[in-house]
Amino acid sequence: MLDDLVLLLPTPTRVVSRVLPKGLPVVRERLVAGTGMFRSALDADATPGDPGLFGPASATWKIVGQPSQMLAGLRAALLQSLAAPVPTATHSTGAFYDDFMGRVARTGAFVQKQNLGSMDEVFSSARRVRAMHRTVKGTWKDGTEFDASDPHLQAWVSMTLTDSMLVMAEQFGAGRIGWSRADQFVREQSTHGALLDPRVDLDALFGDPEQRAALQAGELPLPLIEEGELPTTRHQLRDVMHAWNDELSVTELTRQLIDGTVELTELHPRRRALIRPFVLATLSTMPDELHDLVAPGQSRLEELVAAQAVQGPLALLYAVLGPSPSVELARERVERIA
Repeated sequence: MLDDLVLLLPTPTRVVSRVLPKGLPVVRERLVAGTGMFRSALDADATPGDPGLFGPASATWKIVGQPSQMLAGLRAALLQSLAAPVPTATHSTGAFYDDFMGRVARTGAFVQKQNLGSMDEVFSSARRVRAMHRTVKGTWKDGTEFDASDPHLQAWVSMTLTDSMLVMAEQFGAGRIGWSRADQFVREQSTHGALLDPRVDLDALFGDPEQRAALQAGELPLPLIEEGELPTTRHQLRDVMHAWNDELSVTELTRQLIDGTVELTELHPRRRALIRPFVLATLSTMPDELHDLVAPGQSRLEELVAAQAVQGPLALLYAVLGPSPSVELARERVERIA
């Protein structure tokens, strides 16, 4: 009940987005040029007029460009790690510790291209990730088997990100999302998530204009969606994720990786003090049944205080940036005439 009442109130970011819908373009350009932060991963020379998988009128384009989505990535990663093969697969590559920021950047680029890129970018990014997944397979020393190409695990990874993007947009972004709009978003995210399934022939799909058109229209049958592994409505998203509870656990490796992320023990105290409130705010959105797996003993009250404390900085970030530069670049591509 309290959560519902909170969502009825306009978030600071929603207020700012109405006052400064495009942020402060000059400041944004200087920030991006000077720091490299928030730089778009999209191809500036992509096919003019190409709307990509979803297009400007989609729920995806409305949601993914909000600064709150930075927290969505963290929330999704924490939830994903509760399926033991996921962190085991990541750890087996050495990417978690040896190239953590590189992995984060590559994941962010993939999400941008799938959601906002041209159809060529959707195709190439999906092929690249699937090629990487094929090399990540084996058995860890504790007996945990992992296979990054497993469609069942891919569905969990996809759903955690979809759910996290919705939750963060509502609590720290533009505010409450209507059910029909949320259903549209879930369907869109499941569509691009289903493209990582090795049973989908990407070459045949993207090489056939009729299949490409059906994919863009959300009408192409895709195994993970047809089988119910990936949902098409928000209600289904909650139900399917809840059904995963019996498969979730915390191994010794999982605990090590989660604690390093949550406690930020490797960071300098000053950096930790800056980042910690955002981590706590992220934890505040964890479902009760999973919270103690992710952060046992962590005070819910402390998380609630942090959740309120980060609203201002996130709103300020929107005031400076406006919509993500990737959203702006994607819109410019669609409006260009060949």
